[in-house]
Amino acid sequence: MSMKDCYKDYKRYREVKYKQNRRYYERTSYKYPVRKWTDEEDARVLEHSISDAKLSEEIKRSVKAIGTRRRTLKKKMEESQRM
Repeated sequence: MSMKDCYKDYKRYREVKYKQNRRYYERTSYKYPVRKWTDEEDARVLEHSISDAKLSEEIKRSVKAIGTRRRTLKKKMEESQRM
């Protein structure tokens, strides 16, 4: 049973989820300057040995940026394996 099923009112569920997401991403979003990704950072992101929140503090990237980069790298890896 998902958390969504626990709410009788879907609108209330969306409000709660929105607030949770804002709290989660506000910890690191817009906290760090924009810069290019290094090979070392890419390796650590793909390794996924620690939580994204802890990795965010170590490499000075937002949690959202780490998740987006991981998806991008995995997609590139899958595409290169197909060829």
